[in-house]
Amino acid sequence: MIKKILVFFFAMFAVATYAQNGNITGTVVDTDGEPLIGVTAIIKGTTTGTVTDFDGNFTLTGKVGDVIVFSFMGMVAQEHTFNGSLIHVVMRDDT
Repeated sequence: MIKKILVFFFAMFAVATYAQNGNITGTVVDTDGEPLIGVTAIIKGTTTGTVTDFDGNFTLTGKVGDVIVFSFMGMVAQEHTFNGSLIHVVMRDDT
């Protein structure tokens, strides 16, 4: 009986862990609120990344707790932890 209960809990844990994977989406703008095209967004410690589109939007496949590093030439790099909601990044000049 204990084995069945343990198998059930391990199966539920696996499903819950898998369910946390999904799309990380957001927008990157400058301090004037203008969208930034070509900002690099990479999940820290991985090679999973993308660049922002014409409207400053991006989408990555990841999970809650992933740290996303945003970088753009002439701007201060930023890190944001994905908490399950839309990420809004305001990039600032590095001057």
